[in-house]
Amino acid sequence: MPQLEQHFHWTWDLDSPPEALWPLVSNTDRFNRDCGYPPVTVVPPSSLAASRAAAPAKVDSKPQPSSRVTNARRLRAKAGGVVIEWDELAFEWLAPQRYAVERTYYRGPVAKMVMTCELTPRAGGGTTLVYDMRLTPAGLFGRLALPLLIGRKARATTERVFRRYDEFARQGLRTSQFAQKTSLATGGEARLTAIQRSLVGESRQPEPLVTRLAGFISSSDDLAAARMRPYAFADAWRSDRRETLKLFLHATRAGLLDFSWDLVCPHCRGAKATHASLAGVSPQAHCDSCNVDFTANFDQSVELTFTPNAAVRQVVRADYCVGGPQVTPHIVAQQVVPAGGQRALPLALSPGRYRIRAPGLDRQQAFRVEADAPDAILIDLGTSPLAEPAVAPDGELTIANSSGTPLLAIVEHVAWSDQATTAAEVTSLQLFRDLFSTEVLRPGEQISVGAMTIVFTDLKNSTQLYKEIGDAPAFGRVLTHFEILKAAVGAEGGAIVKTMGDAIMAVFPQPLAALRAVVHAQRWLARPQDYALPPGVSVPASSLRPLALKAGLHCGPCLAINQNERLDYFGTTVNLGARLCSLCTGSDLVLSNAVHRDPEVAAWLADPAHALAANEEQTLIKGFGDETFNVWRIRLKLGLSSQPF
Repeated sequence: MPQLEQHFHWTWDLDSPPEALWPLVSNTDRFNRDCGYPPVTVVPPSSLAASRAAAPAKVDSKPQPSSRVTNARRLRAKAGGVVIEWDELAFEWLAPQRYAVERTYYRGPVAKMVMTCELTPRAGGGTTLVYDMRLTPAGLFGRLALPLLIGRKARATTERVFRRYDEFARQGLRTSQFAQKTSLATGGEARLTAIQRSLVGESRQPEPLVTRLAGFISSSDDLAAARMRPYAFADAWRSDRRETLKLFLHATRAGLLDFSWDLVCPHCRGAKATHASLAGVSPQAHCDSCNVDFTANFDQSVELTFTPNAAVRQVVRADYCVGGPQVTPHIVAQQVVPAGGQRALPLALSPGRYRIRAPGLDRQQAFRVEADAPDAILIDLGTSPLAEPAVAPDGELTIANSSGTPLLAIVEHVAWSDQATTAAEVTSLQLFRDLFSTEVLRPGEQISVGAMTIVFTDLKNSTQLYKEIGDAPAFGRVLTHFEILKAAVGAEGGAIVKTMGDAIMAVFPQPLAALRAVVHAQRWLARPQDYALPPGVSVPASSLRPLALKAGLHCGPCLAINQNERLDYFGTTVNLGARLCSLCTGSDLVLSNAVHRDPEVAAWLADPAHALAANEEQTLIKGFGDETFNVWRIRLKLGLSSQPF
C-alpha cells in the first residue's frame, strides 16, 4: 500500500537580510551539527557494489531512486541505535535565495524526502525564511513517528538554530558560534602554556597573535580546528597575512600545530586527499564527488593547512553533511536543467568572471558580470559561443539544455579564493625552507608550478676580489653577501633555493617582490655605509667593502623537483632566468619581458621615487638558438664614489 506524503511547512521572520544569513543558513554541515543530528559517512561505491553482490535477491518495497539522479551519493548515519542509509542527489541552490535537496532512503523510518529552504527579503528589512519538508514515511512506524519527530521536535530545533544564526548575522559573523565542548589532551594545558612562552620569547612571535591562536585551540569546535587556514585567520584577526603564516609555521615547529598538504579538486575545490608530508603528494588525483581525475599543481591544487597537535588537543573530524552550498562556496548556483528545457536564474552577483559547467560535458562556458551590461543572457550548455557574454549584476541568467538527458548546471566564480596558502607560495618562503628543510617530494616525482618568479644573482669580478685581499677575507665577505641576500629575499617573502659558488637562485610568488628584493640587495652591497643593513646581518656596515651584484629575473611556469635532498625547480623559465643574469654589468639588473609587463612591476618602475632607469633591448640568449628576446635593463642610480667589485 503506497504511503501518503507528509508535508511540513514552516515560516519565520528574521531581522538580518538574506545576504548576511546565507553563509550561516546554507552551511548544512554546521546546521546539522548545531541541531544535534548524527555525523554521516559516505558509502564508497566499491563497498556498495560488494554488499549488493552478497545480498540475496529480493523485492525492495522502498521507492527506487529517481531517474533524474545526478551525482547521487550513498550516505549512512546512526541515530538512536538505528542505521539510516540513503541516496542523496546533488544539492540545488541559488545564492543567497534558495537551496534544496532530495533523498531516497533504504533504511529507517523515511522512504523519501524533499527539503527546500528559501530566503526572501522583507519590504521593511530582514528576511522571511521558509523551510519546507515533504516526507514519504516507510511503513506504519514512519507514518506514526514523523509528526512527533519532525512536526514537533525538528521544528523547535530548526527554529532555535535559525534564530541563533540571525543573532550571529547581526553581529557580522559568517560562521556558526554555537558553543561546543572542547577538552585538551592530558597535560595539554601545560604544553600549551609552555609553547606560548617559547613562541613569544624564543621565536619572537607577536604576543597578541600567539594569545589568539592559543585561545582558538583551547575553545574552538572540532569542525573549525580540523582544517585551519592561516590567511583566513589573518583576515578574521585583521592581522598581516605573512606574519600570521609565520606564526603558524613556528607553532608547528614548536609542537603546537601539525600541518598537512591537501590536494584540492579543480572543480568542487574540496580537499580530496591529505598528506602529512610533501613526500606523500602525487600529482595524479581523483575526486569521487566530481568523478574526475585531475593533475595537481603547486599554485592551485596543493594547499597547506593546519590542525592542533594531538599532544595538545585531539581533534575528531566528523562530517554532518557532505554536499551543501558552503561545502563549495565558490559555486553561486547549482541547478538541474531538464532535457530539452531551460532554467531562469535571477542573479545577485558581484562583478567578475564566472563559468558554467556540467558534469559529463567537456566544454565550459564563461560569462562576465559587469555594470551597464544587458539585463538578461541565455547560455546553451550544448553550444560553444563565439564570444564571452556579459550580464548585469542583478540581471537574469537563463541556462538551456538542448541535450537528451538532464544536466546539473554549475555556476561558479572563476577566481580561486585568495585565502589558500598554496604550496607554490609557502615553499618559496625562506622561513619554511629554514624550518622544514626535509619537506621534499618523493624521489623522481615532479609537480607543475603554474607561475613563479625566478631570480639568479652573481658577484661581479669575485675572482679579482680573492686575488686582491686573499682567500680568507674574500670568503668572509662572500658569506656576508649571502647574509644580506638572504635577509633581502626573506623580507620580500621569497626563498633562496640554492647557492652556487658566489651565485644564488631564489624564488618568489610575485614579480614585484623579487624586483624589490634585488634592488635593496644591490644598494646594500654597493653602498653598505649609506644604507641601513637589514636585520639579522651580523657584520657592521663600516667593515664592508662595496660589491657589485649582477641579477636576472624571469617569471613563468616551471616544475618542482627534488635535487640534492632539497626542493628545487627546473624548466625553461629557470634556464632563461639563469641566462639573464649573465647579461648584467653589476650596476644594473635584467628583467625578462614577462616580468617587466607585470602591472605591479610596471607601476613600481614608473614611480620617480625609486630612481631607476629602464631601457628595452633585443638580444640572443645562449642556449636558445636564434630566438630573439626582448629584455629590460634596469639601471640603478647608486651614486658610487668608486667602482665596486
